[in-house]
Amino acid sequence: MRNRTRNKMVKYSPKKIKRVVIISSVIGVCLSGILVSGMVYAYKYARNIMKDIQSDKSTQELLNGNVINNQQISSYIYDKDSNQIGYLYGKENRVEIKYKDLPKTLVDAIISIEDERFFEHSGIDYQRTGAAVLNYVMNDQNSDFGGSSITQQLVKNLTSDNETSVMRKVREWYRAFLLETKYSKEEILQIYANTIYLGENSYGMQVASRVYFGKPVTDINLAESAILAAAIQSPESTNPYTSDNSKERLLKRQKIVLKKMLELGKISEKEYNEAKETEITFKKSPEINQVQTYFVDAAIESVAQNIAVKQNISFEQAKKDIYTKGYRIYSTFNPKVQQVIDNAYSNTGIFYTNNDGSFMQSAMVVLDQKNGNVLGLIGGASKKDGNFVLNRATQSFRQPGSCMKPLGAYGPAFESGMLNPESYVEDNPIDINGWTPKNYYGYFNGYVSVRQAIAKSMNLPAVRTVQASDLNFNFNFAKELGLKSLLPRDKAIAPLSLGGLTKGVKPIEMANAYATIANNGIYNSPKFYTRVVDKNGNVILEADYSTKKVMKDETAAMLKTCLQDVVSWGTAYGYVNLQGRFVAGKTGNTDGDVDQWFCGFSDDYTIACWNGYDDPRAINRPYPYASVSLFNTVMNGITF
Repeated sequence: MRNRTRNKMVKYSPKKIKRVVIISSVIGVCLSGILVSGMVYAYKYARNIMKDIQSDKSTQELLNGNVINNQQISSYIYDKDSNQIGYLYGKENRVEIKYKDLPKTLVDAIISIEDERFFEHSGIDYQRTGAAVLNYVMNDQNSDFGGSSITQQLVKNLTSDNETSVMRKVREWYRAFLLETKYSKEEILQIYANTIYLGENSYGMQVASRVYFGKPVTDINLAESAILAAAIQSPESTNPYTSDNSKERLLKRQKIVLKKMLELGKISEKEYNEAKETEITFKKSPEINQVQTYFVDAAIESVAQNIAVKQNISFEQAKKDIYTKGYRIYSTFNPKVQQVIDNAYSNTGIFYTNNDGSFMQSAMVVLDQKNGNVLGLIGGASKKDGNFVLNRATQSFRQPGSCMKPLGAYGPAFESGMLNPESYVEDNPIDINGWTPKNYYGYFNGYVSVRQAIAKSMNLPAVRTVQASDLNFNFNFAKELGLKSLLPRDKAIAPLSLGGLTKGVKPIEMANAYATIANNGIYNSPKFYTRVVDKNGNVILEADYSTKKVMKDETAAMLKTCLQDVVSWGTAYGYVNLQGRFVAGKTGNTDGDVDQWFCGFSDDYTIACWNGYDDPRAINRPYPYASVSLFNTVMNGITF
């Protein structure tokens, strides 16, 4: 009892109390110093982190707009009347859309399910972020940091910063804050709607709408808006085209989106119920994964060649740019002309598989001789099964046979004044250093007029004409007409008279040469486009419509009358007829019946048509040539 009382009554001396107070004060000051120092250090550390993030290259490109402006954008190609005929895209199929054009139902659906306080926060939704951090801690740092705001998602998509760490999340938060200081909420949502990946190679809501529903995003309803918003979370696992289970997952999440929209007051109970019951039809727009036509292939390559030259870049880079920079290519394509060509080439009486499994091919080019515009073409008679397959109209080199005679023999002779259509030439045997050319019909006619020689496609008069000519002059004359593939070794009698060329010529070159005759000796280069504009509407390329006079009017007039005789009473008589209208041309065949041609023109159109086998062999079909019949069918079809 005494001890307890003494404990209660313990008293400290003033000196001891003073010492305790002093010690406690020192400790407090020390602790305060440590705390303040820690806070100062933390502040400096955080400031340094923010400086590092802000000076980071990815952050700078995000803020200066480079990464946004350099996203891949799909391109379009249009016909002569500005109707779409081609849709071009690379690894990322993306078509940009303005915020004002986004349906309100889609905006509401995205915000409801992805970031309900989007218009209230400054890039970071602290409520969702807090939940995400808690989830991270509770799951032993094994979390994907769910709950990112739309701005944060955009930052991640644009920077491709996919590292799983606390620092990656810190970078994302700060970049989102910085992004919101540069762009308005509407601008951020627009960029997001054009950037987000939604499966099937579709980037952005515009393309996704065409992939999911086969229509532009401006035309979708509430139920479809919820589908697109639902696909954002996991586009691959909810891809409706991969499996029924994926489709069901997408439809299930759509209901979640609609429910959230109802909870937030974005839609009424009635709208919610109607949307839930709306049947969703998944169908892709026909332009998605569509095989390009031969014309589109050729137009792209023509544009790429010219962009490469103008911008001093490689052809490969120029071609890539066409698919990824949102170009608009305005072409010379005439759909009515092309339809006539396609109909003619569907003739199974001409194109069929032979008993040995072989298939005769063909190509045709239709030009407007007045300006060189390519109105239509076909690069093969069989079904086109891919992009940039062999285009025989623009890529195949074939021997022109007798179609070469007006270009390499008689045209130059008329131009130089050596001959005229009524001049006599000799159709008799000849031996030129052991070369003894013959006529296809097996006999000789003696002396005949040039007109007769052309109409009946006699070989020996053409050979003698070139033999008596200046080979340099004849060679340059043919090349100036449009036969750009002629090689120095073709500067000889046989190539210039009968068409036995070193490499051959392409159908588009033959069309070009005959178009020059039809245009009274005025040369126009073949054109697949009139202009190309970038995504901002700036013209980056225009076709060159400059002309060149390459033969006299008199020469062209004489050739026209002679080629008209080919149709009137020559080798094409009875097979080419334009119902009383002017039409002229030339048949062509090669040794062994390997290549067959008809090249000709009316007052409005020039056509070059070739037929034969890719692996050169005898055609062995009765006259007329397939090319003659096809020429007649197409010329009549596009004229009347």
